[in-house]
Amino acid sequence: MYLTGTYTHTLDAKSRIMLPSAFRKQLGETVCLVPLNDCIYGFTPESHRAWIESFFPGGINPRNRKDVALRAGLLSRTLTVELDSAGRLALGKLDASRLSACNIEREVAIVGVDDHFEIWNASKFEDQTKAFDDNLESLMFED
Repeated sequence: MYLTGTYTHTLDAKSRIMLPSAFRKQLGETVCLVPLNDCIYGFTPESHRAWIESFFPGGINPRNRKDVALRAGLLSRTLTVELDSAGRLALGKLDASRLSACNIEREVAIVGVDDHFEIWNASKFEDQTKAFDDNLESLMFED
């Protein structure tokens, strides 16, 4: 899976969005949604498991409270949903407080980030894109 690009969409009255067809082809019918920080991460079940496991390179230590708490916290935030027959993703199924914390409103940006996608408030993502553009040269080339 290799998700790239930025797509702007509008939530419908039931808080659903249409995923880009290029994403739907790669994702299949089941998506794991994880609201974190300012966006919602979207994974296939397999890439979600790999993402969780990436936090524990030597495997989770069941005697390490931080490992156990991180794993439990990430899994408890995850909601596994099916795309509907029209290829829409029902964001309204997420916990309302977590959806609100991500500032997801009517206009959203769906962004491909290699092994997953992210759903952002469109204006917040635009601000981040501007900051990225302003710093692109320094990010690409060492001083």
